[in-house]
Amino acid sequence: MTGAIQSGAMNADRLNTIEGLMHHIERRVRELPGANPIPTCPGWTVDDLANHLAIVLTRMQVRIETNADSEPNTMPSESPTGVPASEWLADAYLDLRRTLLAHDVDDPAWNWTGENQRVGWNLRRLTHELAIHLVDLDAASLAPTTPEALGIDSLLAAEGLDELFTVFLPARVGSLSRPIDQPRLLAFIPTDRGGKTWYIQLERQGFHASELEGSPDATIRGTSIALYLFDWNRPADGLSISGNTIAIQSFSDIPR
Repeated sequence: MTGAIQSGAMNADRLNTIEGLMHHIERRVRELPGANPIPTCPGWTVDDLANHLAIVLTRMQVRIETNADSEPNTMPSESPTGVPASEWLADAYLDLRRTLLAHDVDDPAWNWTGENQRVGWNLRRLTHELAIHLVDLDAASLAPTTPEALGIDSLLAAEGLDELFTVFLPARVGSLSRPIDQPRLLAFIPTDRGGKTWYIQLERQGFHASELEGSPDATIRGTSIALYLFDWNRPADGLSISGNTIAIQSFSDIPR
């Protein structure tokens, strides 16, 4: 890993956050046996997750450099022969980091939403891809630690909820294996200061996020960090969940 980024055209605070997350990720991938299972990603091993992240980083680099999507058949599915997954991941990050430092957040860069086609969009997406998969790797460790010790604080979590509710999940609800039976309204209420309450309307093949108050079918209360983990279908402590269990299950069924 390299040192903290001080200045430049790129968002230094954002890149320093990414740098910290990658530091934790790379350390765990190096230290854990590659065949160890990831309990929060059923069917995946440490090497599987490292390969996944290396592909994500490589694809993002291509999208920023070319302002176009990468061709799927050009992306390897595993580390090159003889190269450990940890080394492939570290190299992929260094390549992406060089690309990011050569761009401004407002430079054009393709993304799969068709909107906000800028490098900055990719930076936010990368932050939360890394944060959640760091939680996964930590869960596979012999001595798991807290999200805060991994660099996941309430500000990152609150921003992650915004990204999840307004960008990520709306694009995934159409992939549900079974449609939502009837409209459901869920309220996600943070208990920490400065958090924002979200009202999520689930409809047949529809997903709408709003801050407008309503009468929810189900309510989930907890810290921003706990809500962030729960909404990514990861184990979360200290939640208070009430209301219609079918509504909660319908939300959890949306592919992550």
